[in-house]
Amino acid sequence: MSFFDVVYKILAEGYAPSEYKGMGIAAAMLASIILSIYIYFCYRLVGRRSFYSASYNLALLGAGPVTAALILLMSQNAIASIGVVGALSIVRLRGAVKEPLDQVFILWSVACGIFIAAGRWRIGIIVSILMTAVVILMDILPLSKASLILSVYGHEGEKANLRKVCGEVISRNCTGVKTISEGKLGKRSSLVLRIRTKQRLRLTNELANLPEVDSVTLVEQTGEVSY
Repeated sequence: MSFFDVVYKILAEGYAPSEYKGMGIAAAMLASIILSIYIYFCYRLVGRRSFYSASYNLALLGAGPVTAALILLMSQNAIASIGVVGALSIVRLRGAVKEPLDQVFILWSVACGIFIAAGRWRIGIIVSILMTAVVILMDILPLSKASLILSVYGHEGEKANLRKVCGEVISRNCTGVKTISEGKLGKRSSLVLRIRTKQRLRLTNELANLPEVDSVTLVEQTGEVSY
Protein backbone atom coordinates (compact mmCIF):
# COMPACT_ATOMS: atom_id res chain seq x y z
CA MET A 1 0.00 0.00 0.00
CA SER A 2 1.40 3.35 -1.06
CA PHE A 3 1.58 6.51 1.03
CA PHE A 4 -1.32 8.10 -0.84
CA ASP A 5 -3.45 4.98 -0.28
CA VAL A 6 -2.82 5.32 3.45
CA VAL A 7 -3.81 8.98 3.36
CA TYR A 8 -7.00 8.12 1.46
CA LYS A 9 -7.93 5.34 3.90
CA ILE A 10 -7.46 7.58 6.92
CA LEU A 11 -9.21 10.57 5.36
CA ALA A 12 -12.13 8.72 3.76
CA GLU A 13 -12.74 5.87 6.21
CA GLY A 14 -11.39 7.27 9.47
CA TYR A 15 -8.87 4.53 10.28
CA ALA A 16 -6.35 5.25 13.04
CA PRO A 17 -2.93 6.16 11.57
CA SER A 18 -1.20 3.77 13.99
CA GLU A 19 -2.77 0.82 12.13
CA TYR A 20 -0.53 1.57 9.14
CA LYS A 21 2.69 1.68 11.18
CA GLY A 22 5.39 3.93 9.73
CA MET A 23 3.47 5.32 6.76
CA GLY A 24 0.41 6.03 8.91
CA ILE A 25 2.49 7.88 11.49
CA ALA A 26 4.25 9.87 8.75
CA ALA A 27 0.90 10.76 7.18
CA ALA A 28 -0.52 11.88 10.53
CA MET A 29 2.50 14.05 11.31
CA LEU A 30 2.39 15.62 7.84
CA ALA A 31 -1.34 16.35 8.20
CA SER A 32 -0.86 17.89 11.66
CA ILE A 33 1.93 20.12 10.32
CA ILE A 34 -0.28 21.30 7.44
CA LEU A 35 -3.15 22.17 9.79
CA SER A 36 -0.75 23.90 12.18
CA ILE A 37 0.61 26.05 9.34
CA TYR A 38 -2.98 26.92 8.43
CA ILE A 39 -3.71 27.96 12.04
CA TYR A 40 -0.43 29.92 12.07
CA PHE A 41 -1.55 32.09 9.16
CA CYS A 42 -5.07 32.48 10.59
CA TYR A 43 -3.61 33.86 13.83
CA ARG A 44 -1.30 36.15 11.88
CA LEU A 45 -4.29 37.48 9.92
CA VAL A 46 -6.51 38.05 12.96
CA GLY A 47 -3.70 39.36 15.18
CA ARG A 48 -2.83 42.23 12.83
CA ARG A 49 -5.13 44.67 14.68
CA SER A 50 -3.87 43.99 18.17
CA PHE A 51 -0.53 43.14 19.76
CA TYR A 52 0.95 40.35 17.61
CA SER A 53 3.21 37.85 19.37
CA ALA A 54 5.53 36.05 16.97
CA SER A 55 6.78 33.66 19.67
CA TYR A 56 3.22 32.68 20.58
CA ASN A 57 2.41 32.08 16.91
CA LEU A 58 5.45 29.81 16.62
CA ALA A 59 4.17 27.94 19.67
CA LEU A 60 0.88 27.40 17.82
CA LEU A 61 2.88 26.01 14.92
CA GLY A 62 4.40 23.36 17.17
CA ALA A 63 1.42 22.57 19.41
CA GLY A 64 -0.46 20.50 16.82
CA PRO A 65 2.39 18.17 15.73
CA VAL A 66 3.58 17.70 19.32
CA THR A 67 0.06 16.78 20.47
CA ALA A 68 -0.36 14.39 17.54
CA ALA A 69 2.99 12.74 18.32
CA LEU A 70 2.02 12.23 21.98
CA ILE A 71 -1.36 10.73 21.08
CA LEU A 72 0.28 8.38 18.54
CA LEU A 73 2.81 7.31 21.15
CA MET A 74 0.09 6.63 23.73
CA SER A 75 -1.87 4.54 21.23
CA GLN A 76 1.18 2.39 20.45
CA ASN A 77 2.45 1.58 23.94
CA ALA A 78 0.58 1.40 27.25
CA ILE A 79 3.74 1.91 29.31
CA ALA A 80 4.67 4.96 27.24
CA SER A 81 1.18 6.38 27.73
CA ILE A 82 1.59 6.15 31.51
CA GLY A 83 4.95 7.88 31.21
CA VAL A 84 3.46 10.68 29.09
CA VAL A 85 0.64 11.26 31.60
CA GLY A 86 3.16 11.32 34.45
CA ALA A 87 5.46 13.73 32.62
CA LEU A 88 2.60 16.09 31.77
CA SER A 89 1.49 16.10 35.40
CA ILE A 90 4.99 17.16 36.49
CA VAL A 91 5.66 19.79 33.82
CA ARG A 92 4.30 23.22 34.72
CA LEU A 93 3.73 25.74 31.96
CA ARG A 94 4.42 29.18 33.40
CA GLY A 95 3.70 31.31 30.34
CA ALA A 96 0.41 33.11 30.96
CA VAL A 97 -1.96 33.55 28.01
CA LYS A 98 -3.15 37.15 28.31
CA GLU A 99 -5.70 37.40 25.50
CA PRO A 100 -8.86 35.21 25.53
CA LEU A 101 -8.61 34.84 21.76
CA ASP A 102 -5.12 33.36 22.17
CA GLN A 103 -6.59 30.62 24.36
CA VAL A 104 -9.04 29.79 21.58
CA PHE A 105 -6.17 29.38 19.11
CA ILE A 106 -4.10 27.15 21.38
CA LEU A 107 -7.13 24.91 22.06
CA TRP A 108 -7.84 24.84 18.33
CA SER A 109 -4.28 23.72 17.57
CA VAL A 110 -4.26 21.03 20.28
CA ALA A 111 -7.70 19.74 19.24
CA CYS A 112 -6.55 19.41 15.61
CA GLY A 113 -3.52 17.41 16.77
CA ILE A 114 -5.83 15.03 18.65
CA PHE A 115 -8.19 14.66 15.68
CA ILE A 116 -5.30 13.91 13.34
CA ALA A 117 -3.74 11.30 15.64
CA ALA A 118 -7.14 9.62 16.18
CA GLY A 119 -7.76 9.33 12.44
CA ARG A 120 -10.63 11.83 12.46
CA TRP A 121 -9.14 14.05 9.80
CA ARG A 122 -12.46 15.15 8.38
CA ILE A 123 -13.54 16.45 11.79
CA GLY A 124 -10.29 18.38 12.10
CA ILE A 125 -10.73 19.93 8.66
CA ILE A 126 -14.39 20.85 9.29
CA VAL A 127 -13.54 22.34 12.70
CA SER A 128 -10.73 24.38 11.14
CA ILE A 129 -13.02 25.74 8.42
CA LEU A 130 -15.75 26.66 10.91
CA MET A 131 -13.27 28.23 13.33
CA THR A 132 -11.75 30.28 10.52
CA ALA A 133 -15.16 31.59 9.49
CA VAL A 134 -16.16 32.42 13.08
CA VAL A 135 -12.88 34.10 14.05
CA ILE A 136 -12.65 36.21 10.88
CA LEU A 137 -16.34 37.13 11.04
CA MET A 138 -16.09 38.23 14.67
CA ASP A 139 -12.94 40.20 13.82
CA ILE A 140 -14.51 42.03 10.88
CA LEU A 141 -18.05 42.72 12.08
CA PRO A 142 -18.45 45.86 14.24
CA LEU A 143 -20.44 44.09 16.96
CA SER A 144 -19.49 46.69 19.56
CA LYS A 145 -17.85 50.05 19.96
CA ALA A 146 -14.48 50.53 21.55
CA SER A 147 -14.51 52.47 24.79
CA LEU A 148 -13.10 56.00 24.69
CA ILE A 149 -11.16 57.36 27.64
CA LEU A 150 -11.13 61.16 27.94
CA SER A 151 -8.44 62.70 30.15
CA VAL A 152 -8.58 66.42 30.92
CA TYR A 153 -5.97 68.35 32.93
CA GLY A 154 -6.24 71.95 34.02
CA HIS A 155 -7.34 74.26 36.83
CA GLU A 156 -10.78 75.01 38.17
CA GLY A 157 -10.95 78.73 37.52
CA GLU A 158 -14.08 80.41 38.86
CA LYS A 159 -16.15 77.21 38.94
CA ALA A 160 -16.26 74.59 41.68
CA ASN A 161 -14.40 71.83 39.84
CA LEU A 162 -13.02 70.79 36.47
CA ARG A 163 -16.09 68.66 35.70
CA LYS A 164 -18.30 71.77 35.77
CA VAL A 165 -15.80 73.66 33.63
CA CYS A 166 -16.00 70.99 30.89
CA GLY A 167 -19.59 69.92 31.53
CA GLU A 168 -21.26 71.92 28.76
CA VAL A 169 -18.81 70.81 26.07
CA ILE A 170 -18.95 67.17 27.16
CA SER A 171 -22.75 67.03 27.36
CA ARG A 172 -23.04 68.58 23.89
CA ASN A 173 -20.66 66.15 22.18
CA CYS A 174 -20.80 62.95 24.24
CA THR A 175 -23.21 60.26 25.42
CA GLY A 176 -22.87 57.52 28.00
CA VAL A 177 -20.50 59.56 30.15
CA LYS A 178 -19.11 57.74 33.20
CA THR A 179 -16.58 59.16 35.62
CA ILE A 180 -13.50 57.00 36.18
CA SER A 181 -11.53 59.34 38.44
CA GLU A 182 -11.17 62.94 39.56
CA GLY A 183 -8.02 64.27 41.15
CA LYS A 184 -6.47 67.47 42.45
CA LEU A 185 -2.90 68.44 43.25
CA GLY A 186 -2.45 71.98 44.40
CA LYS A 187 -4.16 74.24 41.88
CA ARG A 188 -4.14 71.60 39.15
CA SER A 189 -7.03 69.17 38.64
CA SER A 190 -7.52 66.05 36.54
CA LEU A 191 -10.64 64.40 35.17
CA VAL A 192 -10.85 60.96 33.53
CA LEU A 193 -14.12 59.88 31.88
CA ARG A 194 -15.37 56.94 29.82
CA ILE A 195 -17.45 58.35 26.97
CA ARG A 196 -19.08 57.66 23.63
CA THR A 197 -18.82 60.23 20.86
CA LYS A 198 -18.79 60.57 17.09
CA GLN A 199 -17.29 64.07 17.25
CA ARG A 200 -13.79 63.26 18.49
CA LEU A 201 -11.98 66.14 16.81
CA ARG A 202 -14.60 68.74 17.72
CA LEU A 203 -14.69 67.50 21.32
CA THR A 204 -10.93 67.74 21.84
CA ASN A 205 -10.71 71.13 20.09
CA GLU A 206 -13.51 72.68 22.13
CA LEU A 207 -12.07 71.38 25.39
CA ALA A 208 -8.57 72.56 24.50
CA ASN A 209 -9.93 76.06 23.77
CA LEU A 210 -11.30 76.42 27.30
CA PRO A 211 -9.05 78.79 29.29
CA GLU A 212 -9.10 76.50 32.34
CA VAL A 213 -7.92 73.42 30.39
CA ASP A 214 -4.20 72.79 29.94
CA SER A 215 -4.27 69.48 28.03
CA VAL A 216 -6.77 66.97 26.60
CA THR A 217 -6.19 63.33 25.68
CA LEU A 218 -8.68 60.98 24.03
CA VAL A 219 -7.68 57.32 23.94
CA GLU A 220 -9.48 54.39 22.33
CA GLN A 221 -9.34 51.61 24.86
CA THR A 222 -8.44 48.26 23.30
CA GLY A 223 -9.55 44.93 24.74
CA GLU A 224 -12.76 46.28 26.28
CA VAL A 225 -15.93 47.44 24.58
CA SER A 226 -19.12 49.28 25.46
CA TYR A 227 -22.65 48.46 24.36
